[in-house]
Amino acid sequence: MQSIVMKFSIAMLASGMLLVGCNTENPETKQQAAASGFSEQSASELSRMDLTTGEMQSIAEAKQVGLDDASLIAMVKSLHKDNLKFDIGFALQVLVRQGMGATALTELVGMGAIPRWTDDIAALKTAQVGDVAVVEIAKIKFQEKKELLSGGEYGNLKAMGLSDAGLLNFVRKGGTAQQLQKLRLELANGKAEQDALKAVGL
Repeated sequence: MQSIVMKFSIAMLASGMLLVGCNTENPETKQQAAASGFSEQSASELSRMDLTTGEMQSIAEAKQVGLDDASLIAMVKSLHKDNLKFDIGFALQVLVRQGMGATALTELVGMGAIPRWTDDIAALKTAQVGDVAVVEIAKIKFQEKKELLSGGEYGNLKAMGLSDAGLLNFVRKGGTAQQLQKLRLELANGKAEQDALKAVGL
């Protein structure tokens, strides 16, 4: 009986030590986070996330363009949940400078669109596609698992004068590369958006 109690006590102690270990702060990471502009509370949370030096450098890059603490921490958690490292700091810098907001970026990271579709997202933003439309297009690809054209091809339609709503209509209806080319011609010839979409079968 004593042996059973002893084994149980040892198991509980080991479990407790493991739990404490998981919540142990890394002083170096905390210092780096604070130096990058994170609040003390956020720096403490980051220091418990088992971040590599490279990850912390990438997080600092993202922080430089003004992304808030909560959004960045949420992005780190999303990537770690998928066993990925936070190495998207430069990509986030580019997208923020293109006008993309923290809420949209957090959603895109959460669904896996960043980092996997970063170049396409950048192409959409270069064409001045709004955040809401970018997120909706990404959902079609990453949540609904539908095959899409590239962000650059969709950006071409936007550059031809198609609205965000028209672009989403084209994407949701599975517009093909052939239809895209026809639609570009219709728009170039001055046809109204709805008429141009109808003309290519959408």
